Amino acid sequence: MNKYSKILVVFLGFFLVLVLTGFAQQQSEETVTCPVSEKVIKKSEAKGSYEYKGKTYYFCCERYKEAFLKDPDKYTQNKTHEGHMHAQSHGEDTVTDPACGMKVKKSEAKASYEYNGKTYYFCMDECKEKFVKNPEKYVKKDEEKVACPVSGEKIKKSEAVATHEYNEKTYHFCCTECKEKFIKNPEKYIKKKGDMEAANQCACALKKNQ
Repeated sequence: MNKYSKILVVFLGFFLVLVLTGFAQQQSEETVTCPVSEKVIKKSEAKGSYEYKGKTYYFCCERYKEAFLKDPDKYTQNKTHEGHMHAQSHGEDTVTDPACGMKVKKSEAKASYEYNGKTYYFCMDECKEKFVKNPEKYVKKDEEKVACPVSGEKIKKSEAVATHEYNEKTYHFCCTECKEKFIKNPEKYIKKKGDMEAANQCACALKKNQ
């Protein structure tokens, strides 16, 4: 092997190491959706995983993995893609568990509880127990209004059609189309929202000074 061949071998070896390192990093940064909470998480930060029917599912916490194990078909059937899933569930009398924020169908709720003339539904008994201990805490949170970062429409958190977590913050959307637009370019809508908030603050300040 001559001098140039050795250099070529070393270069190829170095290039291969870079490629493998980049691939490993990409794998650790890959995002997945918890099938129970529908929260988007990094695969490397998943609190648990489980293989079912040849597919591996990742979970944002252990209790959601336990819920999945009890009835995996509930969380895997008719979920061809997330947008379709939200559109379908929203049209079938879907409500939000006030304790954990998970979307559940009334017919499939594991528990329910009436408080101040309104019935609340829960994905599991543990969530109901939390609510019963301090209902006002969760009722206030459930009724809190937020703005869809894409359309700007004010909606109740409990009535949001979809949610998405980005940079450790949860955003709520008035429709699945808005969520899809946000996911494609989140910084665009975060900046837009920030500009609107700044403009509102300036308007308030002007009114106070008049």
